Amino acid sequence: MDRKDALREKVNGMMNVSTVPTVLKKIMDLTGNPNTVIHDLVKVIERDQAIAMRVVAASNAAYYGFSGKIRTISQAILILGFDLVRGLAITTTVFNSMPAKEKDRLLELWAHSFETAQAAALIAQRTGAIEKESAFLAGLFHDIGRPVLLQACEIEGGISPFDRNTLEKEEEAFGANHAEAGSWFAGRFKLPEDSTLAILYHHNPEACAKPQKLPHMVAIIYLANLMVAGNETSAQSPDHDAILASLKLTGEDLLSMGEEIAGFKETVRSYYI
Repeated sequence: MDRKDALREKVNGMMNVSTVPTVLKKIMDLTGNPNTVIHDLVKVIERDQAIAMRVVAASNAAYYGFSGKIRTISQAILILGFDLVRGLAITTTVFNSMPAKEKDRLLELWAHSFETAQAAALIAQRTGAIEKESAFLAGLFHDIGRPVLLQACEIEGGISPFDRNTLEKEEEAFGANHAEAGSWFAGRFKLPEDSTLAILYHHNPEACAKPQKLPHMVAIIYLANLMVAGNETSAQSPDHDAILASLKLTGEDLLSMGEEIAGFKETVRSYYI
C-alpha cells in the first residue's frame, strides 16, 4: 500500500461508528429520519454549545434576511433544514477534535470556511445556478481536509495543512493534499457528488472540466474561496474568466459581492469565535 492509499484509509476510518461523539451520532440519526420533529433535534443540539452556536450563526447569515435576529435553535433549524444542520454538526465536531495548541488557527480556518459558505450561497442566490443551501453546505466543507490532515498525520518537514497554496508540498509530506483528503472525508459522509467535486477542485477547477462542462457547484465554490481568501492566498485558475462567464458573472460582479461579504461577515462573528 502506498502512502496515498494509507492516508485515504486513515481518513475513511475517522469518526467511524465507534468513535463518533454521542451528540453527533444522535444528530446524524435524527436528521436522517423522516419522522424526526424539530423539538427532538433541539433537545440534542442543546447538549453541545459549539454546535448550537454555529447552527444559530448559520441561520443569521445575511442572505437569509434574518441577520442578527435568530436567537433560538428551533428557529435556526426551521430556516436551515436538516441537511445543513447535519453538515454544521459534522464540521464543528471535526474542528473541535483538533489539538488545543492549534486553537487559534482552527478558529481562523473556521471563520474562513463560514465566510466562504456565505459567499457561495450569495453567488448561488444571485446566479440562480444551484440552491443556496447546497452551496452553503459545500462552502462550509471546502477546507475540511485541512483539519482532517492534521488529525490523520503528524506534521512533517514544517509543512502544515493550514498553510495556503501548498498543495504540492502537502502531497510530498502527507501523500495527498488537503483538497483530496477533504473529498475523501466528504464521500465518507455521503455529501452530494457535486459538493465532493467542489471540495476536490476548489483550488484548480480547470483540472475538473473545461468551463462549459464544469459543474456549477465547482465553479461557485472556487469563486467563493477566491472571493474570501483574496488573490494573495489563493491563485486564480487559468480558466477564471471563462468560469465567470459560465455563471454569467463579470469581475465587477465578483468584486461587488466580495464587498458585500466583507460588510456583513462581522455580524455573526461572535457566534463562531
